[in-house]
Amino acid sequence: MAEKDKIVEKYNYLLKLFKKNRIILGRVMKRYVTLKRNYINLRALSNKTVKDLSNKIIEDKYQIVFNSKKHIVNVSQEFLDEIEMTKEELSQSFYIDTLFSNFFPTLDKSQKEIPIKPFHFPIMIKNYFIENEHIHPYVHFEFFGKIKYITERKDYFYFLNIRDMTSEIELNYIQNTDSVIKSLSISNLFLQQAKKNIEVHKIILIFLICSLIEEYNKETSDHLKRIQEITGFISDECLRMGFIDEPGYDKGEYVKDINYTSVLHDIGKMGVPNYLLSKETELTSDEKKIITTHTVIGANYIKKIIDFLSADPNYSSYIHFLNIPYDICLYHHERWDGKGYPEGLAGKNIPVSARIVAVADTYDAIRGNRSYTVPRTHKEALEIIRKESGKQFDPDIVSAFVNVSDLLEDVEY
Repeated sequence: MAEKDKIVEKYNYLLKLFKKNRIILGRVMKRYVTLKRNYINLRALSNKTVKDLSNKIIEDKYQIVFNSKKHIVNVSQEFLDEIEMTKEELSQSFYIDTLFSNFFPTLDKSQKEIPIKPFHFPIMIKNYFIENEHIHPYVHFEFFGKIKYITERKDYFYFLNIRDMTSEIELNYIQNTDSVIKSLSISNLFLQQAKKNIEVHKIILIFLICSLIEEYNKETSDHLKRIQEITGFISDECLRMGFIDEPGYDKGEYVKDINYTSVLHDIGKMGVPNYLLSKETELTSDEKKIITTHTVIGANYIKKIIDFLSADPNYSSYIHFLNIPYDICLYHHERWDGKGYPEGLAGKNIPVSARIVAVADTYDAIRGNRSYTVPRTHKEALEIIRKESGKQFDPDIVSAFVNVSDLLEDVEY
């Protein structure tokens, strides 16, 4: 009996000990879960803190940061104020392409960090008008920094510090004029080269489109070649007479771009059945309606290019240029009195580029050897357009047209 009591007593002790240990184990497990949760939260917070600190370093330490796609990740407001640009204007400027192509070291992806050695980089700020002359002041900077691969973002970033060295350059100008002239000449070379590149791109784009049109319809192709010449005479005279005033656009450049892109006014005819364009008899009313769709079709072609370039800020500077052929394509059959198509615009609601091309297009249509019309003389065409002043055409554009009529008479037909 005594032996049995001992066993029971021992069992009860073990049972009590087990219960106690189970409570302790439960507490330990609970603490473990709490610690694990805290660890996970702390790790997440740590990663966020590291990322935030990394971003802060990017924002605070470096005045400009680019990614490998030439997009601005960060730029200090102080720097933007100095160069008198917004972030968007800097993004669209040719300066970024110049930095990447002429000054930054070649990206070697076998290295995680590449130094950017100090270099002198002048930036021309907005022009000032002083005593009938345009003055283009330069601000001179020393750029330096590094290219570094950021693992978290899986990309290379260009970290740039900037030092204003304008006063040194100006002092150097006093001491050594030739050195500064050379520096400014280099800067001017960049400007001219960038400008030239844009001109070449414009010409290539237009040439390719015209080549496609020529393959599609020879009559339309001959018409386009003459239109550029006629538009050039009229638009240059409009500029001389003070009829050109496009906000945000240099007047001379605007006229040049009208002349370039006037050849695109009928590209929408590539969306019209060729048999209608070549038809030798008069068009029916239904056929005429089909022909009128070429304005919207052509504008949509240009719009696709605009939308494509809009996706990348590096090419957005071309959009301003492409708005000109867009307007010309869409509106060159509008009338001054509002009875034209496709939107029935009237007066100066019609873009001036389209008003100019409307006169040039009509003059060529009257004089040209179309399949369904008899060509008229220069004198007859001049009289027809004069009579439509204030009706079909802008009276100012007609005045410019009349002024250059002697030049138009020499256009070859």
